[in-house]
Order: sequence, then C-alpha cells, then structure tokens
Amino acid sequence: MASPQAEAMWQMFRDAPVKQTDLDLPQRRAAGVQAEMATSTPDGVHYADAPEVGGFWAVPPAARDGAALLYLFGGGFMLGNPESRRKTAGHLALATGTRVLVADYRLAPENPFPAGLDDAVAAYRWLVTQAAGAAPIAPERVVLVGDSAGGGLCIATMLVLRDAGEPLPGGCVTISPWVDLTLSGGSMQRCAASDVELTEPGLRELAEWYLGDGDPRAPLASPVFADLSGLAPLLCVVGSDEILLDDSVRLCLAVIEAGGTATLHAVAGMQHAFSIWAGVFPEADASIELIGGWIRATA
Repeated sequence: MASPQAEAMWQMFRDAPVKQTDLDLPQRRAAGVQAEMATSTPDGVHYADAPEVGGFWAVPPAARDGAALLYLFGGGFMLGNPESRRKTAGHLALATGTRVLVADYRLAPENPFPAGLDDAVAAYRWLVTQAAGAAPIAPERVVLVGDSAGGGLCIATMLVLRDAGEPLPGGCVTISPWVDLTLSGGSMQRCAASDVELTEPGLRELAEWYLGDGDPRAPLASPVFADLSGLAPLLCVVGSDEILLDDSVRLCLAVIEAGGTATLHAVAGMQHAFSIWAGVFPEADASIELIGGWIRATA
C-alpha cells in the first residue's frame, strides 16, 4: 500500500484538468522540464557544466575517485533535457558518493531513431576516454542510469558497445524503462486503470514519432527483443501500478535467460518513474537509497 504522501501525489495526477495528450508538442516539452518541481533540493551537491555532452556534472562532497554515473533522462524520446533531472542527479550523487554526468541527446520527432541513441553512445565513449580533461574513467567503474525512455537508451547503449567489441560499463540501473515500443506487455491492459500517468494510445503516438517508418521490434529500439547476453549487471526499479511494469519484468527475465544478472525491484502502489520524486514521498527516498547501495556494491 502506498504512503499517504504518495497517494496524495497520485490523486493530484488523477484530478489534473489537463492531460499530456491534450497538449501540443511545445506545451508538452515545457511541462516536461518541470518534472522535478516538487522534488527536494539535494544539499551539498556542486554542479558544473559538461558542454562536451550538452549537460552537466552533479558532484557530491568527497566523491569517489575514478567512478562515475552516466544519467539519461526520460521523456518518451520527445521531451525533457538534462535540467529536467538536475535534482535526481544530485540525490543519486549523494546516495552513491559518485559524480553523475547527465548528458543531452537529440529528441524526436525532429531527430528520430537512432539519433538519440547515437548521442547516448557518444556520451559514454567521451566519459571513458576523455572525462573533461581529467583522467579517463575506467568502464568498469561507470554505471549507466536512466528512467523511462532513458532506461531503454541505457540498454540499447550497452548493446551497441557489446556488438562493437568495446568495454561495457560496470552496471546499469533502469527506472521504469520503456524497452518495448510494440506495447505488447500484459500490463498495458492489466494496469490501464491504475496508471495515472501513461496510456497506451499516448505511448503509441510517442513510439510513432520516435521510429518514423522504423520497425518497433528493432532490437536497438525495443531492447526486450534483443539478444541480451553479455551485458553488465542490471537493476530495474519499477512501480506496480504502471502500464510499463511488464517491460521491466520481461527485460530482467530475458537478461537472466541469456546468462546475465538482473534484479527487479517492483514497489507496490507506485507509478511511472516514481524514483525521481525524492523528498516528496518515502518510497522515492527509499528507492534512491536502494539504487545507491546497489551501485556502491557493483561499481
């Protein structure tokens, strides 16, 4: 059962007079930048520009040497920017004691698949080879983190690196990842009444904007259909009430069936990408701490 604070948040979504699908693209993008408005401000985090990847660093006090997180924001591949995850990056930096690099990537429909993926891969390559003029970060000390569409990009990034014979990161954390653009998971119908943020028609529209004439089953667009062998250890955090629940379930099962390591953490009563609301309700705070502990133990 969700906490009273979380229930109040979800009720606010239910009562919202205007839904995302009622807005045009510029309006959706303006709203998406405000995703963290209610989130608490992480204390003691230093922020520095990272123009090489169009984003920024979130640096905690006494950051661990030689380690970094690369964060890819969510937004259905068509909204959001690094600033939309500024507080989340700060909270993760504090929970892990690790610098967080939040990178930008090109958005659809102006820049359809695979433009955003190309940018994500380029950001990882920059991180492990140049690191803003400092000593490069060893790949095994890097953890990819992403929410929603950003979570899907994290998995696709590892697939590109693996197939290119390049070193993989030490781990990957996905928060409510969108990894099936065919929308074939059973939770699409099972959780349709409980999800207060996402709808199947809304996701289908986003998928069409992102893919253009592309195949929604293409492994780099929908990694749940990919060969997932040889990937870094994976942690998936997801809400039990969201229609993308089965994306996480099937992703973890597929990684395990391919011989990899995957951990699924599904939280009762939670909605899509609930972890980004640290300071708003206790489940989000606990999720950040869980992710932090997993990352410290993994890389």
